[in-house]
Amino acid sequence: MAIKQEANVPLLLTIGAVSGFLLLVLIIGIQAWFLNEVKNEVEAKWHDTPMEPVTSQYAAQRQRITTAAAVPIDQAIQLVVQNQGRLPATQPSGQ
Repeated sequence: MAIKQEANVPLLLTIGAVSGFLLLVLIIGIQAWFLNEVKNEVEAKWHDTPMEPVTSQYAAQRQRITTAAAVPIDQAIQLVVQNQGRLPATQPSGQ
């Protein structure tokens, strides 16, 4: 006499559902990890890269500030009044 073996369908469905759920959680976790690593890499590149246009502009502004002409306030007021509100062109104090 042949022994008949039947599959336990509820157990197979439960194992399939749990496996599918775990696979979905694993995929979402790996994607989140990947995006976090990309974000960290981009931040590291931006943090280590000097902003050359900003740096050179800052140096140029610093030079203009240090070589600017210094005029006493009383003399500046007189110059503005004489020129009817137009500021005169001034030379740097070193010249």
